[in-house]
Amino acid sequence: MPDVFAPFVTKLSLRMALPIPDRDALLRTASAPRHALKGECLIEEGAELSSLLILCSGMARAVRTFSDGIQQIVALFVEGDTLNPGEIVFRQSKNSIYALTTAIYLSIPLGQLNELIVTRPVIARALWLETAAQAAIQQEWMVWLGKRAAEPRLAHFLCELPHRLQISGRDTRAAFEFPLTQSDLADTLGLSTVHVNRILQTLRSRGLIELARNRLTILDKEGLYAIAEFDPQYLDGRRLANQKGAT
Repeated sequence: MPDVFAPFVTKLSLRMALPIPDRDALLRTASAPRHALKGECLIEEGAELSSLLILCSGMARAVRTFSDGIQQIVALFVEGDTLNPGEIVFRQSKNSIYALTTAIYLSIPLGQLNELIVTRPVIARALWLETAAQAAIQQEWMVWLGKRAAEPRLAHFLCELPHRLQISGRDTRAAFEFPLTQSDLADTLGLSTVHVNRILQTLRSRGLIELARNRLTILDKEGLYAIAEFDPQYLDGRRLANQKGAT
């Protein structure tokens, strides 16, 4: 593994609560780090899965496309996320995954991964934790898609993303990269682009956020949290795993 990936390797140990020997065994099975351009498809919907993918840098999104061409963004991934932990047992992808930004990712062949799961139960536990963490996020998305009004729905998403980036080691106190377009937000939140634009203008006018040139700044964290009724506890399973892995 190139030296440039040393910071990521350290984060992986903490993120997946892996002791160094298990982390190294996992990384030895990985192919050379792969680079993806913005918009590049990493996994195609319906494709037979042969590898577990781990995002080293950048962001990605999972998309479901319906027969009429309409798309729904069903998941967002940040640095350190495993892109398909819940699907590897089914061997077929239910969604397409695209790079939202330039990205680097690792590919771990399923055959070798299955051997590691049998011989190194700590790796099996780490994958279970990652799947559980993503399931918690999906459950929260399901709640606000089904029952929340448009403004708190968007506000909640704007609270969740920087919190996840912070857990991944990014400083989100100042402006941070926000590569999603208003169309992306509409496809994520089940809203029209016109409605998304109107809500963003409202949040700006209240002095809660600043969004310009793909950079988002949370100006009033408490105010945005209040609108969203945001409680980050559902995201803290990863933080707890990090703390356990560091002991």
